[in-house]
Amino acid sequence: MSSSKMLRLILVQHPVGEVKEDNVTHVLSMIRKTVAEEKRTTVPILVVLPELFNSPYGPQFFDKYAEYVPDGYTSKALSGIAKELGIYIIGGSYPERDAQNPKTLYNTCTIWGPKGELLGKHRKLHLYDVEVPGKVSFKESSAMTPGKNFTIVEIGPAKIGIGICFDVAHDEFSRIYRNEGCNFLVYPSAFPLYTGELHWEVYPRARATDFQCYVAMTSATRDYTNSFVSWGYTILCDPYGQVMKKAGEDEEIIKADLDFSVVDLWREQLPKFRKRRTDLYECTAKVPTK
Repeated sequence: MSSSKMLRLILVQHPVGEVKEDNVTHVLSMIRKTVAEEKRTTVPILVVLPELFNSPYGPQFFDKYAEYVPDGYTSKALSGIAKELGIYIIGGSYPERDAQNPKTLYNTCTIWGPKGELLGKHRKLHLYDVEVPGKVSFKESSAMTPGKNFTIVEIGPAKIGIGICFDVAHDEFSRIYRNEGCNFLVYPSAFPLYTGELHWEVYPRARATDFQCYVAMTSATRDYTNSFVSWGYTILCDPYGQVMKKAGEDEEIIKADLDFSVVDLWREQLPKFRKRRTDLYECTAKVPTK
């Protein structure tokens, strides 16, 4: 395998409490310790964090924990650790306050480069509004505003389409990323127990199978003391739709070396994309994807 086709991936699953600074400090210590254990390499290192990694998950928390991007506490912390360690970070997500309209909040994922630079940000498009009597009740739109853009970043051999949690449930959204040539889809997520049991493994395996790419979903740990209990089980799937690695319910780091020549080979061997009948059907973006 060529090192030019490789990416070293680190997925972080960690507990989330009610003190923002403690959450961020703990994540930074996990990143620092894990990267220090890595052998020196020319292969890019990418760390991925969970959805709302600095904040409890719930509409009642979003305004209190919201901050500006890139000038807020969490953004500066992620920028600093990326520069310190010379790595890439997909910063899960955290509540973002709109600079032009401070009352407007987004669920935002930031992406940082090895010089501490902000490479992009993704505002969650599909807000999680669900009502299953006796199982789960949640209305993210009561506090958040949905984003309006696709987000693609290139890190070494990886062309990465970014989504957040409920974004993964919409196959058309991911199809746009495949249309743009993405070979890796990343979804920081926070599934409740009910839908976690039903769909947590189904969605990434389906997206990996459909689009012949790597797919990662990162979660916080399962903590029954929180008002919202995350499913856990941070997961990585390969381009064949198989589970490569999966965490449990507790704090855990998943490491994997991703070989993107595998994506190229599988797409050539099973040319699903070329065999589409675009004379009969089509899925297109209505906003720019770059």
